[in-house]
Amino acid sequence: MKIKNLPFSGKAFWQNNKAFIWFFLSLLLIHSVLKIVFYNYNYSLLFTGAEPTYSETSKIKLIKWSLLYDILIISGINVFLLLFLQAGRLLSTKISAWVVVPVFVLLNSFAVLLNLADVFYFRFHFQRANADLLYVLNHPFQQLFHQSIFIIVSFFAATIVTIALVWLLHKRFFSSFSKGRHCSLVTVMFLLLVGWAFMFKISFSKVLLPAYPLLNIKSSQLPVVQNSFHTFVYSVFRSGEEVKQKQYFTPEVCDSIFSLKKMLYTANTVAGKKNIVLFIMESVPYDFFDSASQFKVRMPFLDSLLQHSTFFCNAFGYTHESNKGITAILAGIPTLSDIPVYHSSFVNMPVTAVGSALKKNNYHSFFCIGDNYDNFGFAKCMNWLGIDKYYSKEDIPNYKNLPAHSMGLQDEYVLDFMHKKINAISQPFFAINYNVSTHYPYNLPAGFSIKFPKNYTEPMKSMSYYDHSLQQFFAAAKQEPWFANTTFIFCSDHWMFPQGVKGEYNAFSGYKIPIIIYDPSVNEKKINKGLASQFDILGTVLATAGYKDSVITYGRNLLDSNSISQFVFARPNSYLFQVTDSAYVLGFNVITDKAEYLFNYKKDEALKKNLLQDKNASAVLAKLTIQVKAFIQKAGSHYHSRQVK
Repeated sequence: MKIKNLPFSGKAFWQNNKAFIWFFLSLLLIHSVLKIVFYNYNYSLLFTGAEPTYSETSKIKLIKWSLLYDILIISGINVFLLLFLQAGRLLSTKISAWVVVPVFVLLNSFAVLLNLADVFYFRFHFQRANADLLYVLNHPFQQLFHQSIFIIVSFFAATIVTIALVWLLHKRFFSSFSKGRHCSLVTVMFLLLVGWAFMFKISFSKVLLPAYPLLNIKSSQLPVVQNSFHTFVYSVFRSGEEVKQKQYFTPEVCDSIFSLKKMLYTANTVAGKKNIVLFIMESVPYDFFDSASQFKVRMPFLDSLLQHSTFFCNAFGYTHESNKGITAILAGIPTLSDIPVYHSSFVNMPVTAVGSALKKNNYHSFFCIGDNYDNFGFAKCMNWLGIDKYYSKEDIPNYKNLPAHSMGLQDEYVLDFMHKKINAISQPFFAINYNVSTHYPYNLPAGFSIKFPKNYTEPMKSMSYYDHSLQQFFAAAKQEPWFANTTFIFCSDHWMFPQGVKGEYNAFSGYKIPIIIYDPSVNEKKINKGLASQFDILGTVLATAGYKDSVITYGRNLLDSNSISQFVFARPNSYLFQVTDSAYVLGFNVITDKAEYLFNYKKDEALKKNLLQDKNASAVLAKLTIQVKAFIQKAGSHYHSRQVK
């Protein structure tokens, strides 16, 4: 007698699992299409530190890992759907229909939408979604409704279409499932094993499971294959383990290479200490100040100010995120956690809180921004650093009727408010302005109408408006008695595409920012070609105030001509650190403990020739590797210590 359709025969297996297989493949197709869109939209950003083009073999490897990543993510989510549906057979079909299915519709929709959002957000974050998204905006929908009608409509249309499509897939699968065409126990157990193994990083095969981090490809290629749902969930739940302590050298050797605790040269030691006004410039690249760049902006005020200031033309930012930039500038330390330090469990590590330190010299301090209160967590940051007052747009009289940018009030109104607040406090003071009008999407007030050159991009236009706002502020400030005794410092929070968000990124030029120091009592034009960093701002502020105690900082005092930086550091993403000297830039993977790229940016401006295998560059490679290792070790130790030597 011939027995047909045994439980494990091909036909029986297909019939028992047909509905789920189609459901699974449909989700895989959606995620794969998003990967293709991501790759093409961000193509120009995916080669920094990697080979200039992908070979066929490399592309096949990326496709393999991309598919495997998505398969495991979909398995990890939907194995629970299968289990709950199976349990629903024993309890209640209504529970499955009204609870289980809707919950997984939302879960799968969230996974799809997160990957969709990363197609566009990657250009601002330079890596796939992580826990930092939870701290970027406190009022996401309020910010959304300040966008253009096209962006608003596109956002809601994409959300509705995604949820509707995912709902349809779930509905069809559940319909077949409830009619008895359920999944066999073999499939459930297999998916359970794979899903849980992936979620808990139990890698029983390097080929089968790409446990984080995926070491088979370069870090610059990771965004192509990663799934945003995984990177987000992983970063949320790894907590304090995210900052690893590296031991490349003995502590004594590391201290000799990289020192954190230092005494500053202080020029202002007499009574009547300098007032300090710090302008943190949102998304302002060096390109706007570079006369050789096609993106040089005509800035009547700032161009004039540079004739009486010290301009640091080789200054660099630490990351491409505002909440990391503000920590580098005001705390003088790097952010190693995915989330801002002032939100993390490392908030109690030793730092020199600039506000508290200045209080020792009888300074009053305040922070002023035209954004919503505590957006980006800046209010928490100021509290952490001991700044006396925090002013946001809600503090500005009649703010609801003033011209607004997508991120807050337009700069001229905020600077006018800051001027009044400065007049109301006693000297010496430390005032910080964080402007918002140069932030994407660069919308300008209706009243600002000038004829821009045809080649001006939207970011360039917004910089023209910011220059106009600064001109108004300084015109009024010059009339005040405190002006002559004030040092003004300008520093960008990070580099951003001067040509707009569809621009290209370079591992060297993509971190170059402007730093300017203007002292009316000096009134001298200087161009400093030495290396400078956001980390140097803290030391410069405290030195200007005549601060005498030791300072914990990864930077120096820019006013001290005897203190010269030979290296500056940056962090392109969570697994890559970068060190730059006067001619070379090196990228170092902290996971593999290997350099990924070395470029001579003086001779190779486009960074096309990777010198890692060049024997003539071996000495430079060794020197820069030692420096970046010392930086990583010192920073990791700092995050886990209670005292700094």
